Amino acid sequence: MEKLKKIFHKGHENARNRYKTKSNADYWLEILDTSQLNTAMIEMISNLPYFFFATSSLEGQPHLNFKGGNKGILHVVNNKQLVFPDLAGNGILHSMGDLEINNKVSLLIADFNHNARLKIIGKATVIFEDVYIHEYTKFFNNYTFDRLIIIDIDYVLPNCPKNMYVLKDDIEKFDKNKKDLNIIQKLCGFI
Repeated sequence: MEKLKKIFHKGHENARNRYKTKSNADYWLEILDTSQLNTAMIEMISNLPYFFFATSSLEGQPHLNFKGGNKGILHVVNNKQLVFPDLAGNGILHSMGDLEINNKVSLLIADFNHNARLKIIGKATVIFEDVYIHEYTKFFNNYTFDRLIIIDIDYVLPNCPKNMYVLKDDIEKFDKNKKDLNIIQKLCGFI
């Protein structure tokens, strides 16, 4: 439990005591190796074409982004490190701006087909130099990108899958042919 002192703070302890989950949390945190990915976690990550990536400012202003592409967009370097290309978006650069001042990040890996989730906390390093990017191009040769984000894992935990079926049902009902091509313009208030 000593290794988790950097992850959890007094607020977590207070919440667990208030909601009477301390013994349950202590049990799981004691029996699980939360310091690295295991074989099943690596397989899960390697087979997904998306993940959710969270950053925050020093003041705690959070930003959450969906990152998607082909299967393996989040590449497992080893059981303590992940890497992914930062693909062009709308140019607002929420994540990149946060990473300029705060390298602490969180990832949510959700496999809706198998009702499984992983929560990962770590530290990010942005790689701009071509000489280092070149080391990873074989993993991301289907993409055009100018930078990579490397995640050094501090904490990983299989997350409770309760209620994931709700999203799976929605995904199964999705009809590509009926998608609203103007949704972004509508959400921006342009139409």
